[in-house]
Amino acid sequence: MKKLFFLFAVSTILFSCSNDNSNTAATDSIKKVIFYRNSPDARQWNFSNDLLTSITLLDGTLVEAFTYDIQKRLVKDVKYTNGVATETNDIVYNTNNTIKSINGLEYTYEAATQTYAYSYSGTFSMTCQVNSDQLALNYSRTGTDAKEYHFAYTNGNMTSFEKVTNGTTEVLKNFHFESTLYGNPIASAVLPVARVKSLLDPDFFIDGQASKSIPVGFDRGASDPYYYNYGMVIGENKYFSVGIEVLDNNNDVDFIQFAEYYYQAQ
Repeated sequence: MKKLFFLFAVSTILFSCSNDNSNTAATDSIKKVIFYRNSPDARQWNFSNDLLTSITLLDGTLVEAFTYDIQKRLVKDVKYTNGVATETNDIVYNTNNTIKSINGLEYTYEAATQTYAYSYSGTFSMTCQVNSDQLALNYSRTGTDAKEYHFAYTNGNMTSFEKVTNGTTEVLKNFHFESTLYGNPIASAVLPVARVKSLLDPDFFIDGQASKSIPVGFDRGASDPYYYNYGMVIGENKYFSVGIEVLDNNNDVDFIQFAEYYYQAQ
């Protein structure tokens, strides 16, 4: 009974909201999103002026901080360990807004194929083909820490994420969307970061936070028998939360608290 109520409530809230033009999400700006509460992977994404400004642990410990220029392009990405800065990336752009260099090391960009390329002292090289939003489509790194990633998009939504290591698929997620699905309120706010992460850290895309819509679920391909069903629930003190119901032949076997979205009035 609990499962049936959850699915019914999700269906009602999710799809009725998507057709309601008075939805407060359209007039409020996002303040923070908490991902994977009550898990070792719990993180809080913080927003200001409709941009992702930092990622912290739930106790406030800084994990990553982002700085932007006047054109809202990411120009500095600093990572922290135990609150101490351990990695800094400074990004410079060409006049056409493609990435020119990171930490003074130049990337080439081939406009005809929309492909970045970079090589470091014979240690490793990478190429990354991007889409019209400058988000990774096909990423390949050879040499040290060799890996590749493949992505697919439809109407601004990432429908597939694949990470390949040593010729073997390590992670596969096939995301499913509905035409009436509720829009992703952080898509534009994370876009400048996602463009840089396309070159530096494609794992950033694993949960689809840069997609324009929230998926209804995902599968992991033939090797995983489960289906991961998304549901949206309205809360009193937060605008909405998204949970993932893990299904095995329509029987729920687990529940994951995925994301909680908090708003502030503009």
